[in-house]
Amino acid sequence: MKKYYRVIIPPIAKESLREIFEYIKTDSPSAAIKVQKKLIEVAKSLKNLPERFSKEHFLSEKKGNYRSVVQWHYKIIYKVSENEVTIIRFMHTSKDPKGIEKIE
Repeated sequence: MKKYYRVIIPPIAKESLREIFEYIKTDSPSAAIKVQKKLIEVAKSLKNLPERFSKEHFLSEKKGNYRSVVQWHYKIIYKVSENEVTIIRFMHTSKDPKGIEKIE
């Protein structure tokens, strides 16, 4: 039997996605919509087999099953628990990766 996880996108993750959207929108509103839709689609896809993506290297010292997936130049960082996947942050891959260590 296939296991499905509940995907949660808390306010802080929604805010990080909104910031990406607003940044892209200044150059191309249509591209901003496309990127936002795709990132949400990828996040929601984590309801199936969320552990198929690699562990998040910069959160390896933290307790928990932290993972990430990259779509274009954007990283979705998330935590897998028994029945849930919590999106921690959406971020551009050019951001200082050391900042990931300060998450949560």
